[in-house]
Amino acid sequence: MSGQMSTYIATGVLYALLYVIGGWGLNLQFATAGIINFGFILFVAIGGYVVGLFTLGPAGLTAGQQHAFFTRALPFPLPIILAVVVGAVLAAIIGALVLRRVRRDQQAIVLLALALAAFYFVTADPGFLNGSIGLLLIPQPVIGSNVATAGYEWAFVGGVAVLTIACWLVMRATTESPFGRALRAVRDNEPAAEALGYNAFSLQLRAFTIGGAAGALVGGIFAYFLTVWSPSAWGFAETFYFFTVVIVGGMSNLGGVVIGAIVVVGMQQAFQYLPNIGTSNLGVALQTICASALTVVFLAVRPRGILPERLHRVYTPGAQAAARRGDFIQGPARRRTAEPERALAEMGEVDTNAE
Repeated sequence: MSGQMSTYIATGVLYALLYVIGGWGLNLQFATAGIINFGFILFVAIGGYVVGLFTLGPAGLTAGQQHAFFTRALPFPLPIILAVVVGAVLAAIIGALVLRRVRRDQQAIVLLALALAAFYFVTADPGFLNGSIGLLLIPQPVIGSNVATAGYEWAFVGGVAVLTIACWLVMRATTESPFGRALRAVRDNEPAAEALGYNAFSLQLRAFTIGGAAGALVGGIFAYFLTVWSPSAWGFAETFYFFTVVIVGGMSNLGGVVIGAIVVVGMQQAFQYLPNIGTSNLGVALQTICASALTVVFLAVRPRGILPERLHRVYTPGAQAAARRGDFIQGPARRRTAEPERALAEMGEVDTNAE
């Protein structure tokens, strides 16, 4: 295998892994908690800029003739850890301001407006984060240089793969826990969930914070790999790639997000082999058009995605005994979600003989 082909495959695998991590973060916010976050790319951008600011240092800015309001040179992995922390903190602040005071059907517009405002502010002010040019010559982890040696990209991919497994463990523990079940209850029927004692705002704020941290992690890794982070990397269309990953793969399904990421990245990589037709921007435009069309088709034809959300059941000890005796009803009614059963279980009223 040639070096060029090896780099091409490694890049595709890396992008798929990053879309998986980011898709899981958006999946927790959107599909599990019911928060339509059209500004998700803002947290990805925060992670990228934090890694750049805490990696370049004053010497990096001087060498590249760049401008930024603040820089430090910290050893790896401190910059990526700081990126996750800053992403989580800003997500908590934004969530506290938006989730409590704005109706759910208006949150998407508010979050999109915040992302657009940040995009145009960074682009317009060269002294803040180097404007539209962005932060350049970001040193990569371990080697401390923006010029990678042979085989480095696969070592980078291996490290991200390990990090992806860790993120899967965290997301699985989150969504399969009582916290995850409470989020789904709030998503499906917020007034009923609050009547049962759940604090909808607190639950959604925690989900929003975790999702923001995941987005910042993705941005930080992107900045390390690309050795550059600029506004062109976090345009508003980039958010909808993550939405496509979640919608196509399967909402509120971690395995479905993996499939969605493979579909999206495979589609993007396929356009690399198109012949040169028209302008140089044609391939990028076609990627966005196809991702949009794919999202619309799945929402119209298969809104639950390739792997639909797995139904969750919660039984009291008495209900489990009834299930062993075969007292639970069979057929379509058995396929109902677990949230009504959970509500009845908490009140001690699980009806095992319902028709």
